[in-house]
Amino acid sequence: MIDVFKGMANTWECDENGHLNVRFYASKVGEGLATLWHHLGMSRTARRVSGLDMVVADQHLRFLREMHPGWGLAGRAGILEVGVDRLRVYVELVNGHTDAVSATFNMLIVSRDRGTGQPMPLAEPVRARAEELLMDLPAHGAPRSIALDDPGIFVKGAPTLAQTEGMGLIEITRGVVQPIECDDAGQMLPEFYIGRISDGVVHLARHYRPVDTGKERSTTKYGGAVLEYRLRFNKPLHQGNIVVVRSGLKHVGEKANHIIHWTFNGETGELVSASEAIGITLDLEARKVVPPPEDRKAHLQKLVIPGLAA
Repeated sequence: MIDVFKGMANTWECDENGHLNVRFYASKVGEGLATLWHHLGMSRTARRVSGLDMVVADQHLRFLREMHPGWGLAGRAGILEVGVDRLRVYVELVNGHTDAVSATFNMLIVSRDRGTGQPMPLAEPVRARAEELLMDLPAHGAPRSIALDDPGIFVKGAPTLAQTEGMGLIEITRGVVQPIECDDAGQMLPEFYIGRISDGVVHLARHYRPVDTGKERSTTKYGGAVLEYRLRFNKPLHQGNIVVVRSGLKHVGEKANHIIHWTFNGETGELVSASEAIGITLDLEARKVVPPPEDRKAHLQKLVIPGLAA
């Protein structure tokens, strides 16, 4: 692996649970990819000249350890697979003080023609350099509770926004894609798909608690966190598009819950991204995973929607 990122967990990047928010793990990995592309001979200038875009099609994330404000953070990357027009890239973010792995990203990234959106073969020198970085997926980056061989909702038949009415899904996000959320082509960056979901979790929590007064998230010693995530991307959202996220429970476990998030273009009704997350209850004092209270678990069981997929 090669070093692709060095920075820190800034206070403004940490959420109400006192740790680095998921979107900022993703944004730092996004920065790291720029260094990786440069190393492979695909600098920003080279990509613009050739009309090449490297587009994240599918990504699996695991969060292994918390990162707190002021902690140093470093990223390193390698290649898991080299294809004609795609790479499977592995990035891990580590604590800059202990070198302990904090998060892992396993990403399928496709080479596309910027003008047409069609697959574009990678240049032979690029593939040769990528092969020099080939590695095996480490055990700590392997899927644990989310299957990577599932063909996904886009293969099975993606619902439209209108078709989700009456399914029992909860609308957790509705807004407009902002310029700051987009790349230089005006397409929403991957980390903001996660970010929009993260911002909407407060609305999800309202339904997932038997009683919610709005004070619990600031006064209780319990919070929430995500241990594992998978996002699949179909079509991009662009600056100015309406973005809508609807979510539902797939499974309730003893300590972890399986949650599905569908992100739609609110203007066309198309499903643009489907994701699944493994969420847990976090004791904010002991900083450890704990079972949810029995009354909440019983309440959650009633909210499970059979057949949800991402």
